Amino acid sequence: MTQNMKTHPVTDKNPGGTEYHAPIWDRGGTVDAQLMAFTIGDDWRMDRQLVEHDIRGSQAHAAGLLAAGLISGEDQRAISVGLAGLLDDWHAGQWDLGPGDEDVHSAVERHLVERIGEAGKRLHTGRSRNEQVALDMLLWLRSAAREMADQVDGLSSACCAYGAAAGGTPLPGYTHLRRAMPSTVAEWAAAHGAAFAANASELTASARQRGTCPMGSGSGYGVPLNLARETVAEALGFEGPTEPVTLVQHQRGRAELAYLTLLEALALDLGKLAADLWLFTSEEFGFFTLPEELTTGSSLMPQKRNPDLVELLRGVARTVIADRAALLDVLRDLPSGYHRDFQLIKPPLFGAQEKLLQALPLCARLVTGLELNREALTATAADPALLATARALERAAAGEAFRDAYRAESTSSI
Repeated sequence: MTQNMKTHPVTDKNPGGTEYHAPIWDRGGTVDAQLMAFTIGDDWRMDRQLVEHDIRGSQAHAAGLLAAGLISGEDQRAISVGLAGLLDDWHAGQWDLGPGDEDVHSAVERHLVERIGEAGKRLHTGRSRNEQVALDMLLWLRSAAREMADQVDGLSSACCAYGAAAGGTPLPGYTHLRRAMPSTVAEWAAAHGAAFAANASELTASARQRGTCPMGSGSGYGVPLNLARETVAEALGFEGPTEPVTLVQHQRGRAELAYLTLLEALALDLGKLAADLWLFTSEEFGFFTLPEELTTGSSLMPQKRNPDLVELLRGVARTVIADRAALLDVLRDLPSGYHRDFQLIKPPLFGAQEKLLQALPLCARLVTGLELNREALTATAADPALLATARALERAAAGEAFRDAYRAESTSSI
């Protein structure tokens, strides 16, 4: 059974002339187009990332309604088949979210009702969009952490492989950006590789956290129905339902903030590697040469090979750190319960994820293609001042007081 898509009359045309689908909360009046344009904003674009998770959550909710005796087996089967078809059609590009959609939840329900008719209208029994979006975000976070961990692991492997190939090639160790101690390219690359490996491990652990399921909490205070919350939680891979139900909205944004904190730590490491590449590939250092295909040129100066990619990697790292601060500001000082402010969690969260997923494979290519300038490295590492600490310790090992040896070497190394 198919029903025609319904659009809602508007009080005046917004600048884009958008026709809005009837809101799920429609009571038969008119919709203010300016209000809808502002409250929806770009949320429909970001909600594309939640379609699969919203459908999966709806499948589990329908199973829970059946277990609670709130819908018939026939309706549950129709809903299940209909949702599976919607997901297939989504992957095939047969439908999409648009500026007339208030959110992913309303769009999925509307398409389901168009597809299966009356049974689709029963899906939202005992459910609020407040808990739906909380669930969708938790499911997205699991998937996002796995995807990010894979990319970070690739960059870690690239760093470690580069260090292993460099062997014992010397590289001065710096403190305060001044030559300090002898080191090697292998040790430098291994440090970056180990840092990224730690990031990948933390992201993997985050993806494996089961947590608790928000479904059954309604708008934030439960519903007067005997819902099968355990059934839904188990179907979605959670430890159990969130208790008390008031905790669901009370802690909205905390999981997203925790994930962005992991991305912030990753961004710090990415920024450090980018800073090293920017510095060590300059003519003043000349330790490495960037792969030519990953550099750009100048519109005026024909000799230039600019490290635009490295500089943008460094910039992306800073913006991810800013994204976490932006999300924290959205959550700051809100009273308990649900607030529409929570919608603004998505831009910094999804933006940070997208930027890093673009940046990491490019950074791995940079590292893999980095040309080692052994002559410059060897010449710089020959600075005798780099061995001042070793000489002082050698004298101390021979019996001289370390402080005396230290003073002697500090004088001779100037």
